[in-house]
Amino acid sequence: MKSMRWLLVLLLAWTLPAWADNTRQQTFVVGADVNAQGEVTQTQVDAGVAKPIAAVLDLALKHWRFVPAQRDGKPLPVHTFIEVKFEAIADASGKYVLTIKYVSQGPKWDKKFIPRYPPDAIRERAEGNVAIIGELQTDGKLTITDSQTSVGGRAGRLLVQAAKDSLLQDSYIPEQMDGMPVPARLRVIINFNLNRVAASFPERSGRRVASKGFCGAAKQGSSERDLFKEMSETDRNFMEKTGFDVGAEADRSWHSGISSVLQPRMVNPVRMQL
Repeated sequence: MKSMRWLLVLLLAWTLPAWADNTRQQTFVVGADVNAQGEVTQTQVDAGVAKPIAAVLDLALKHWRFVPAQRDGKPLPVHTFIEVKFEAIADASGKYVLTIKYVSQGPKWDKKFIPRYPPDAIRERAEGNVAIIGELQTDGKLTITDSQTSVGGRAGRLLVQAAKDSLLQDSYIPEQMDGMPVPARLRVIINFNLNRVAASFPERSGRRVASKGFCGAAKQGSSERDLFKEMSETDRNFMEKTGFDVGAEADRSWHSGISSVLQPRMVNPVRMQL
């Protein structure tokens, strides 16, 4: 046990990205089996995750509870994917306090492609938001059913197409209920901004979209929520019109991402000390 603890400390120091001198953070998406009582019984961490970190994630997730999924009034087991934030903070003595925080659960969304800011839209100085609604089929195929934009004319159509193209190139794995895949609903808003030279979609990419602009997608609990505080009144009105709540209650009430057959019941942060 002691050797496992030291190995985990070394992994924290060398593999997790540093956000500050004494803080390291990383987001993980973990496959999880949730029984008919809403308890996490098994977890499946990606093969590339070191075993000590996988063990900590497994232990943490098994503390959490969900509202059981039901069909015809009968609770059923579910296979889902739980997104968590893994945070390690070193104290003055060099020991680490680990915190595993719940982010969301639902189908797995592998965000491979950043929305490409269309060169013609950049030349026209077009910027604004695109809202996309889609249906995730049981075979993992995404069908886009609706789209709206705050940008008019040809430039707006270019931004909508760029948003659609990126979402359709991503890959998705549906949740399973009682061993059978179930459909889901995707709902996302993507912001195209000429004044920011960065990209947040997907969060783990780090690639730039274009040297002259920014496009990103934010979701519930995203670190990009500050982006919405900087929006114009027109853009905020657009968000509300397309079903996104903004303002003081936004973090709790607007849901961008993919729907889930589960709802969290008890997902308090889990803390451990090494």
